[in-house]
Amino acid sequence: MRRWRATVGGLALAALVAGCGTGARPAAAPSDVVVGAQGQVEHVASDGSRFGPHGDYSIYLPPGYGQDPQRRYPVVYLLHGGSGSDTFFLDLGIQDAMDAGVASGAVGPMILVLVDGGPMFDGGGDPAEDFDQYFVSDLVPAVDRVWRTEPERAGRAVGGISVGGRHALAIAAENPSLVVAVGAHSTTVAHLPRGAVGSLAVARIAVYLDVGTDDGLFTRDEALARSLQREGADVRWHPAEGGHSPSYWSAHLLDYLSFYSEALHAGGG
Repeated sequence: MRRWRATVGGLALAALVAGCGTGARPAAAPSDVVVGAQGQVEHVASDGSRFGPHGDYSIYLPPGYGQDPQRRYPVVYLLHGGSGSDTFFLDLGIQDAMDAGVASGAVGPMILVLVDGGPMFDGGGDPAEDFDQYFVSDLVPAVDRVWRTEPERAGRAVGGISVGGRHALAIAAENPSLVVAVGAHSTTVAHLPRGAVGSLAVARIAVYLDVGTDDGLFTRDEALARSLQREGADVRWHPAEGGHSPSYWSAHLLDYLSFYSEALHAGGG
């Protein structure tokens, strides 16, 4: 079961703005957050995000977080599907999957940032508000300031489901120094930036692609995987039985987490 708690120690974290001139600055790193034998989820509210009315996130802190004040953790940013929010992955069971993976040793301890990009990542419909730029310029620096992350490329990955997968691929391709791995699960391929395949290959960003064989997106996702393979990209292509549905994604959460853990050298299997 998810364990929702009030934001800790007075952290009314206006944490989603990186101090580049808009919104309030985030609080200092929450040294009072200490996690026990199971992971813990916190909801972080935005106060004046420049990404329209959205920008809240939920954060999964792994078992043992905060017990050693010097320890930092790799971080995976996860982007929801269309019409979703920061609860999307929680509803799929990501917290239980992480706890089980860490307990078994299949997954190393990692921080998960579950982003609220709004129903279609459009900032409430204002074309001047670009989610991908907001993610790079505001969200990632804010998370690195507030939480005990490994704040460099080798300690950072991004992934998403459906439209969130397309944004994850675009962010990775256009910002090759930002992440070491990207996952696109049942992803929409249309509107990827021109040259994205080549950029991912040149940057040697590890790519995980999967889609259900009964998903209407299968043909395009398979073509994307083949294009990445032809360019010599570091791509894992894992089609599986199923459709475009929460039951498919829930069944493969541990596969996704194992990929991110391995790419981030987070320990585990």
